[in-house]
Amino acid sequence: MNVIRSGLATLCSVVLVAACAPDAWKSNPAYDSFLDQIQKECYYQRIGTTNVGDLLTNPGTMQATSFMDLTSRLYAGEITPQSWTSSMVAFFEGRESDPGVQCVLKHLPKR
Repeated sequence: MNVIRSGLATLCSVVLVAACAPDAWKSNPAYDSFLDQIQKECYYQRIGTTNVGDLLTNPGTMQATSFMDLTSRLYAGEITPQSWTSSMVAFFEGRESDPGVQCVLKHLPKR
């Protein structure tokens, strides 16, 4: 996850300073564990035509940056699961029932 975090930090600081969630680049053991769990359990699950694993391992793409930013905000409680789902569905031209959407939400800690 350090490669993902460092790539995202660079991209956020250079291109999208205002758009990236604060914890998208800070080290947070609980969030890191959440991402590790998503990588293990959701890697081959799709949102639209995109694998969740591709979004986690290609931090330099606009799609991956959006996924990581929105997922970070979801984890931090800054956006609701429904807002995250709506964004994922719109951005990746998927459906709420897509396996990648459901997998990420399944691993979101209960608050």
